[in-house]
Amino acid sequence: MPEAPILTFGEKVSLNLTLLQMPFFLLYVALVSRFNARRPLNRILFDKAARFVLERMSIRQLQSYSSTAKAYSTWRKQVGIEPVVDDLGSDAALMWAGSRQTERVLIYFHGGGFAGPLSDFQIEYWYRIQQSLLEGHGRNLGVAVLQYSLIPKVFPTQLNQAILAVKHLLSIGVPTSNIYLAGDSTGGNLIVQLLSHILHPEVSLSEKWLVTKFAGACLVSPWLLDKAATSSEVHNDAFDLAPAKCLAMWRDAYVANIPDSKRVFVQPNDFAPANWFMGLDQVVNRILVTVGTHEVLLDSIQVFSETLSKSHGKVEVDTQENGVHCDFIFDVGAKSRKGSHPMDQKVVDWFAKCIADEDSEA
Repeated sequence: MPEAPILTFGEKVSLNLTLLQMPFFLLYVALVSRFNARRPLNRILFDKAARFVLERMSIRQLQSYSSTAKAYSTWRKQVGIEPVVDDLGSDAALMWAGSRQTERVLIYFHGGGFAGPLSDFQIEYWYRIQQSLLEGHGRNLGVAVLQYSLIPKVFPTQLNQAILAVKHLLSIGVPTSNIYLAGDSTGGNLIVQLLSHILHPEVSLSEKWLVTKFAGACLVSPWLLDKAATSSEVHNDAFDLAPAKCLAMWRDAYVANIPDSKRVFVQPNDFAPANWFMGLDQVVNRILVTVGTHEVLLDSIQVFSETLSKSHGKVEVDTQENGVHCDFIFDVGAKSRKGSHPMDQKVVDWFAKCIADEDSEA
């Protein structure tokens, strides 16, 4: 499994200074936020804390603070379940949210800018979707989180690991038509890499492979690593918890050593020809894209969604008014809900539609 970087003395001092400043910063935020009724206080504090940390930590510092394996361990202890982990080799693994249910399986690709690991609340969100689908529709959905490599590893490393995950599910008897893909932010980017590879096989990978149609792909605030700053990056940077300058730093670190000829897989808005996604309707049955109006990525995601819609008739785009990056997932991290988020039911209903399609084609 990948190891966390060993920080230099200077990096440790810088990290500790950031953490020491945090309580004073959040106290200030709490005081001035009394006059802001837009969101619950704990959600305001969560967003400001996330932005405070992201603006001050380097990629190495972020990776030293936690890991995907640690986040999974923390989450399962909170829920009270035993670990269920499938080692895929090549520093990849599938970590199951609960038992290994194989009637139909969701592979979750976590976000984090290819710089940060999984957080416990991210897997908790999809565990709740799993439980809601069972309680509301009586349908089982296994949820498996892909542990994949982070920067300095870059394309096609993560794509190869995603392929290993799909092949593993196929090897244990899960048909492609019962496999669902979900990812937020860079997790959405990794799904796009996978779909692009199926349409245009990436020759540097060890072998070519064929699949039938995936049941569905859910892209939550997908990050397409656009080169140029958009209007929404400028106007929404003050609202979003994902700072534009951090996204630019992570993007540059990820794409720096990727040849221009391969960037179409990771930066489709910038490099993909008009017909790049032709045939996508033969690769995945349904696609759901979610975005918030206060996201720095709003313009990029809207352009990408329009591109997908030209090649696929079952693309749904849900725009959350005043939503920020991966808004409803971060709601879980902030523990700011007394009930479910409006998007939760929309996501559950979308999965139910995919399953209904699956049943009708059986």
